[in-house]
Amino acid sequence: MPLKIGIVTEYYYPLLGGISENVHHTATELVARGHAVTIISAAPPPNGFHLPVPNGIPTRRIGRSVKVYGNGAIAHFAVGAHLWRDLREVLQAERFDLLQLHSPLFFTLPPLAALLGNCPRIGTFHSYFEPTVVYSALKGILQKQFVNRLDGVTVVSPSVLRALSRYFELDARVIPNGVDTQMFNPRVPRLARFSADKRTLLFLGRFDPRNGLPFMLRAFAEVRKRLHDVRLVVVGTGPLEGVYTRMVPDELRDDVHFEGPALINRPSYYATADLFCSPISNASFGITLLEAMACGTPIVATDNVGYRDLLGPEGLLVPHDVQAFADAIVQMLSDDRLLVAMREAGLRKAEQYSWPSVVTQLLEYFSEVIEGRCPVGA
Repeated sequence: MPLKIGIVTEYYYPLLGGISENVHHTATELVARGHAVTIISAAPPPNGFHLPVPNGIPTRRIGRSVKVYGNGAIAHFAVGAHLWRDLREVLQAERFDLLQLHSPLFFTLPPLAALLGNCPRIGTFHSYFEPTVVYSALKGILQKQFVNRLDGVTVVSPSVLRALSRYFELDARVIPNGVDTQMFNPRVPRLARFSADKRTLLFLGRFDPRNGLPFMLRAFAEVRKRLHDVRLVVVGTGPLEGVYTRMVPDELRDDVHFEGPALINRPSYYATADLFCSPISNASFGITLLEAMACGTPIVATDNVGYRDLLGPEGLLVPHDVQAFADAIVQMLSDDRLLVAMREAGLRKAEQYSWPSVVTQLLEYFSEVIEGRCPVGA
């Protein structure tokens, strides 16, 4: 039965990241199956990159997105003089059958929708976090005013559920992020400007401190002491770009390529890479790992709770140590048999996480929530 679904999120294109990818692919797959979807998000920052939205799904912009720095990360949230009024008017006018709220405990639009929504509301949580005094102090209020208002909860990984369960009583369904296996596949053409006479390491992600680009630059310098036919390609953008480009030693500048954002042609960067490198200190899942697997690109990544849930024989998990990371890169580039085995394992795993498979799980959960079979909190 076709549903009218509202997806409320602080993160959507042109902001890049895992939540934006989840929103885009979920909405696209839902529409392909005959459901009506409207995305509700803030207007992007006026100084942001104006990247095209790669589908025609209606998007209602409420307030304006601003970014805040804290705890080694950059977060975005909506601000505006009339957020409550404007969101209430949208929800009343659209008369949704169901709302999916991404990160509904992080202000402002998703928790406001939890308060204002008059249809079933499903909270989708994306972030693993260490114990925090904020949740310890506010857990009673958050449980009563927000968690208990949700009619269903999904989390993208077991580690996210473990983090939430420290503070809240909830019954959540693990429904992972997915990967577009039509867009990301081993047949994607390489980028011709990066010749095969040098092997390519790829870093791809927002220039957010927790994503570890300074760590990657130091590891690349260590790799080049032992292997000279290696380049580093950096895909991403952010306000710290000038700081990061100045970190590159003069003798390596010709082999460190800052490519800017890559929304549409991301698969070709994976296809060009001999290794995908992800030195994130703290992750909840790992969409970029899945994208690399789907393109048949082996992975070296730092060991964290989110990656531990996902990565197996498709790559190597190593301690968050520059020398250990560089050693792993050298080891992998020196073992062709290992790279082939990782490539084949990655392709097999990516199929399990295709977006049609993930959205089928999500729709089954939506049906259970609408039928009232999924209590969330006490």
